[in-house]
Amino acid sequence: MSLQFDKWFKAIPLRRSRRTYIFKTIEAEVFHSLNDVIAELNQTYKGVRLLLVERSPDPIFVGAVGPYGKITGAPSFIALVVNEQVDFRYEKGGYIAQGLVLETVDYGLSTCWVGGYFNKEVAEQLIKVNDHERIIAILPFGYARKNYSLTEKMMNQVGDYHKSKSIKETVDGLPMEKWPKWIEKAIYSANLAPSAYNRQSLRYVIEEDHSITIRLDKPEEETNVPKGIDRGIAMLHIELAVNQQGKKGIWEYSENLNTVTFKLNK
Repeated sequence: MSLQFDKWFKAIPLRRSRRTYIFKTIEAEVFHSLNDVIAELNQTYKGVRLLLVERSPDPIFVGAVGPYGKITGAPSFIALVVNEQVDFRYEKGGYIAQGLVLETVDYGLSTCWVGGYFNKEVAEQLIKVNDHERIIAILPFGYARKNYSLTEKMMNQVGDYHKSKSIKETVDGLPMEKWPKWIEKAIYSANLAPSAYNRQSLRYVIEEDHSITIRLDKPEEETNVPKGIDRGIAMLHIELAVNQQGKKGIWEYSENLNTVTFKLNK
């Protein structure tokens, strides 16, 4: 599978979460291109998939106003669907969905992650899910208005890419002065990953063998947006940074430890 690593890496600092869109038709060619990318992303992991829906997500948000207010004007949306019987389904779902989020930047489109505040019953009326499947996130997308709304200005003070914790606050293990350059780039990229409510609940452990383990802060804490989604997004950001430097690796999953670990290919 040929993921668009170079293009997506360049989109990381450009992408912003937007919640207010203008009435502008998305071209048919764009939908066609995005569906091609979705078809590839849906082959990445078993049990997680994306679905592009060419209609407004407004009915899904009726009566479900989140902490940052309503989403208005989006002409289309992406649904993230996972099989409840698949291990690390939230991580795998976050990984592929963030790939599509970064892909939309190339078309001048904007998106917004919505994992907790949407009407799941209405969503499942619009989107056919199979046995054991559940919709865990809705991502409205379209052309954002030029100027930020008051709600978006407030969000940008505490949102996706603002007021991030420092690397020293998020990383344990091997001291920074002993990191190879690729780890420094990978952690910086991971720190730019969006997280629900900007909770930044991930801990990165740099091991002596230069592997990168991602742990969850307070993994037992119940939240309406699974922390695993945040971890999956950070996984993609790490892999994009590593590939940008001409290296490749694999992710290893430990169900007992509730960790994921990136290791370079030997």
